[in-house]
Amino acid sequence: MKQQFKTIVIAGFVMAILLTNAFEAGAKERYTLGSLAEGTTPYTVNTAWASAVNKYVDGHEIQVSAVGAATRHALLVTQRKMDFTMFAGSIYNLMFKQIGPYKKIKNGPELLKKVNILFSYPIGFYQAVVYAKSGIKTFHDIKGKKVFLGPPAGVATRNTALIIDAMTGYKPGKDFEQIKMGWSSAAQAFQDKKFDVWITTTSVPSPQVQQLTLTNKIRLLSLDKSKFDHPSWKKYVNQPGRFVNTIDPRKYGKNMMNTEPVLATGAWVGLAVRSDMSEELVYQMMKAFWGHLDDAYAMAVYMKSTISLEQAVTALAGDVHPGALRYYREKGIKVPKPFTLEKK
Repeated sequence: MKQQFKTIVIAGFVMAILLTNAFEAGAKERYTLGSLAEGTTPYTVNTAWASAVNKYVDGHEIQVSAVGAATRHALLVTQRKMDFTMFAGSIYNLMFKQIGPYKKIKNGPELLKKVNILFSYPIGFYQAVVYAKSGIKTFHDIKGKKVFLGPPAGVATRNTALIIDAMTGYKPGKDFEQIKMGWSSAAQAFQDKKFDVWITTTSVPSPQVQQLTLTNKIRLLSLDKSKFDHPSWKKYVNQPGRFVNTIDPRKYGKNMMNTEPVLATGAWVGLAVRSDMSEELVYQMMKAFWGHLDDAYAMAVYMKSTISLEQAVTALAGDVHPGALRYYREKGIKVPKPFTLEKK
């Protein structure tokens, strides 16, 4: 009886070891990537990055979290509560100067040392979308209307408020009602016709805007070049990574009511990582992503014009991670000096 019991105990012990080893062999190191909502350019880029790592870097897995604003995600990365985030020169500028969404922090320059940039890409345009039957044809027509500028406390909201002020002199809460939602909920609410003007930030053609044109006639509001001397416009455009160009409305099909090119503005952004992630791991992740670009290009029609090694170093902000620098050196890519500020 004792021998039988001893045999059972030993067998159980051996089984426990085998199960533990099997579990450890299948276990993966998991990371979180903060992103803008589904349908935006950053979401597609971030999903492509996560998919490449999950598929080609053994033992590591990234989960994309599309909840919250990029400014919040960047702060979480500096606090080591998140691993990756969308990042940009505008976020660097706000955090360094401790203004806007970072006005309550006391150590912005020090926090920025805890986040490193990996690569940059154009986020697309600020596209101000209205239903054609609303009668809204210019930014001046939004007075008294319900307008989504972006998520509360987000950098996009700050920028679109500056743009509208430059174009019209209108202020949120005074001249129009600001709709306060996240990216995903705002896209759905606009589709349900809960408000009048939806400003989304994405490449052209935007999948979400395309979806609207399937059953609705819509219009994009065009910028007025004569207003580019306004102080609010200068404040907006003097941020790093800004650009102005035109959108071809034909890319949205016959239900887009604009007949002329739409003057719009956009920005460069990028992907950043917590600075304490190992050089070797980041290097392997860079290899996985850039070595399988066809996977990324298959995700959206605009990805070929959004992601490329040639423009990956175009608009870097802050310190570049050593693992990314190693990859660029290996590929012969010259990395220009990133946008930085100096503490006085």
